[in-house]
Amino acid sequence: MRYQILFVMAASALFIACRPSEPSQRSPKQGPEEELGDFYGFYQKFHQDSAFQMDHIMFPIEGLPPYADAATIAEGNFRWYPEDWVIQRPVDYENSDFQRELIALSEDMVVEKIKHRNGQVGMMRRFVKMGDEWYLIYFADLNRIK
Repeated sequence: MRYQILFVMAASALFIACRPSEPSQRSPKQGPEEELGDFYGFYQKFHQDSAFQMDHIMFPIEGLPPYADAATIAEGNFRWYPEDWVIQRPVDYENSDFQRELIALSEDMVVEKIKHRNGQVGMMRRFVKMGDEWYLIYFADLNRIK
């Protein structure tokens, strides 16, 4: 089962990274990188340094596995653990079918929504700043959007 999940996650990552797309549009809540303060530097390093990434995830974190079934969603108790984690790499949103929206809910919390341009599937991550450091606290992998 674990290998099936890892395969689906790896396939999802490849799908995201390899698809051409139109440039993403910004929402009114989404601003340029400068408006995200020190988050943008963290975000870049998070995707470039695997050790840094693992150190900045508050395991076990809540979320959803890829293509979660109704029972898993209803239970609401899925958690990601270090042994199940697949390192996340940067995505070139200018050249993929996915669009990203970074929403600063406060100075200490950023939500990232990633949607396929067909509007049928997407992912979500939540980051929070504790002290001087940013951490990933939630990850919903690729799932259907209603």
